[in-house]
Amino acid sequence: MRIGADLVDVARFAPIAAHPRGRRMVFTDAELAVADTLGTRRRGEYLAGRFCAKEAVAKALGRGLGQGLAWRDIEVLGDAHGAPVVTMRGGALAIATRQRVARVELSLSHQGGLVFGVAVAIPA
Repeated sequence: MRIGADLVDVARFAPIAAHPRGRRMVFTDAELAVADTLGTRRRGEYLAGRFCAKEAVAKALGRGLGQGLAWRDIEVLGDAHGAPVVTMRGGALAIATRQRVARVELSLSHQGGLVFGVAVAIPA
């Protein structure tokens, strides 16, 4: 089992969340579709949370982004109750498979303009 954690300042992340090219580089179509249903403030918080989650997942896999995986290889959507669910594809899935990771569990918390994420890679 491996753990990854990350902390993101929502205000510092806002320029990326607002930039169309940056958004397409970091987030999947499904993540952006959810974000586009939200108001401006909540959209920034949501995208900062997904960015934080992707960083935490990469750390749980023992890699930095760009080290065999890309931003869009990790997708974070909510389940029916809003809990974050991680889907890996491409390089992230290949790394997880090599490491015999069955799934990644994720927890996100938003408070005071910050997002904190913890990811746990669960072995098969």
